[in-house]
Amino acid sequence: MISESSKEQFKEGLEFLKGNNIEKATRAFERAYKEDKENAEYMSYYGMCAALRWGEIGLGLELCTRAVKKEFYKTEYYINLAKVYIKADNKKGAMTVLKKGLRFDPENDIIHEELVRLGARKKSIIPFLGRSNPINKFLGIFFRKTIPSFIDRIRRRKKAVKEREEDLEI
Repeated sequence: MISESSKEQFKEGLEFLKGNNIEKATRAFERAYKEDKENAEYMSYYGMCAALRWGEIGLGLELCTRAVKKEFYKTEYYINLAKVYIKADNKKGAMTVLKKGLRFDPENDIIHEELVRLGARKKSIIPFLGRSNPINKFLGIFFRKTIPSFIDRIRRRKKAVKEREEDLEI
């Protein structure tokens, strides 16, 4: 059962995290987690902050992994676990976890940005040709420049339709 105190501690931790005060955020998440050790959200954030701030990689991996297993459909837990892997210098593990998170939210911008930052590369357009082959290079550049703008237009349209629907409901 979640007590009001643990909820407040967690909210406070999120505010500290937004303000980039990881020390205070870790302490707030720790208090929330100690009050409700079965809450996956508290596990995930406390584990991530403990690893990032105090270097408690083992604790971070354990708590974040438990949170992902408990509520596998929440992509923020995958992001937190990936941050722990990055802290542990395990780039491959972080990329694997982020790709699993994309299964539940394929349009998650944070995950896409992290994958790009980590250097994730897509398969070459024509697999039997090498990456350095001029045909693969040209097609890769062409698709990279045309498809994202097309996808952005679709996302903007979806967002506009959703906003109109929300306005009509009110």
